[in-house]
Amino acid sequence: MRRSAIVLLVLLAGCTGRATSELSSFGTPGLNVAKAALDGGSPQIALQVVDRILTTLPDSEAALVVQGDALTALGRPVEGTVSYNKALAVNPASVGARIGLGRLSLASAPAQSESLFLAALHDDPRNTTALNDLGVARDLQGNHIGAQQAYRQALGVNPDLNSAQVNLALSLAMTGDSGHAVAMIRPLAEEPGASPKVRQNFAAVLAMSGDREAARQILSPDMSPQDVDRALDAFAAARSGGPVPLTAAPPAPEAQPIAAQPVVQTTMAVARPMPGAARNVQVQFAAVPTEADARADWRRLRQLMPTLLNNRVPVFTRIDLNGQVFWRVRTGGFADDTAAEGFCQQVRQAGAHCAIGGA
Repeated sequence: MRRSAIVLLVLLAGCTGRATSELSSFGTPGLNVAKAALDGGSPQIALQVVDRILTTLPDSEAALVVQGDALTALGRPVEGTVSYNKALAVNPASVGARIGLGRLSLASAPAQSESLFLAALHDDPRNTTALNDLGVARDLQGNHIGAQQAYRQALGVNPDLNSAQVNLALSLAMTGDSGHAVAMIRPLAEEPGASPKVRQNFAAVLAMSGDREAARQILSPDMSPQDVDRALDAFAAARSGGPVPLTAAPPAPEAQPIAAQPVVQTTMAVARPMPGAARNVQVQFAAVPTEADARADWRRLRQLMPTLLNNRVPVFTRIDLNGQVFWRVRTGGFADDTAAEGFCQQVRQAGAHCAIGGA
C-alpha cells in the first residue's frame, strides 16, 4: 500500500518542464516553434514541426530530444525512447536525452532513472529539471532525505521553481515534517487561479499532517466522494512517520509469470506461476493509458526488433491507480534477473526502453 501511495503522490506532483528545457536550439531553424508548441500543450504540432526539421537535419541532437518529448507527451513512450537513444548516438553525453529516458522509466525502474539523472547532472550540475526529477526518483525508492537534498539544490539554482517547492513539501510530509510542508505549499495552493493539481498536492500534505477534513474539502470539487476517500487513504499510507536513511534500498521487484502458450494475458492481479518454474521474471517496455495503446506498442516493438521478439509472448496487464487505468506492456519467461537484464541490454541497443518489471 505504501509503495502505491508514493506512486500516487508522484503522479500528482509530476515532473515539470521538459528534457529540452535547458537545451539550446541555436542553429536549428524552427526548433523554437516546436518547443513553443510543446510548452503550449500541443505536442502533435510540435511533433509535426520537428519531424520536418529532422528530414533535413537527421543528426540534430536538440531536434531528436524535442521529438522524444513530443512523443512522450502523446503517450507513445516506445517511439520516444527511440528518439532519445538516437540523440545519445549523436551525443553520448546528451543531457536532454538522459532526462527523457529517465522520466520514461520512473514508474517502473526509479533506480535506473536516478542513474540517468545523475549522469545528466554530471555534465550539467545546475540543471534544475534533472535535479527536480532526481528528487522524484529518490522519493519513489523511499530515499526521502536524498530526495529533499535534490529539491533544495534545484531551489538553490532557481528559488522560484514551483515544481521543486511542491515536491519538497510532499517529501517533507512523507517523513513527518508536516509543519514545514504545509507552510511551504499553502501559499502556492491559495494563489488565485491555482491549478487543481496544486490543490491536490496541498490536500495530500494536509492529509499526511492529520488534517483529513481540510484535505477532503479541497479534493471534493474535483473528485467523487469515493475517489476522495481512496485518495485520502493513500495519502495517509504514504507518510512514513520518520526519515528514511540515505542508504534505503528500492523495493525488490516481484515477478509476474506468463503462460507458455502464445496468448495475450490480461489480468488485474498477479497471475499464478507456471508449474515447475522457480521464477518467471518479466521485463517491461512501457506503461500506457489504454489496452489499444499497449497492443500498438507491442506491434511497433515487433517491427523494431523482429528477431529478438520472434518467440516472445506479450503480456498486457491492467493496473488501476486512484481511478486512473494504465496498461503495462511486458514479456516474460526469463530464468532469473541476469537473463532478463541481458535481454534488456539487447532491447536498449535496438533503441527501445526495457526494465525488469516489478509488481
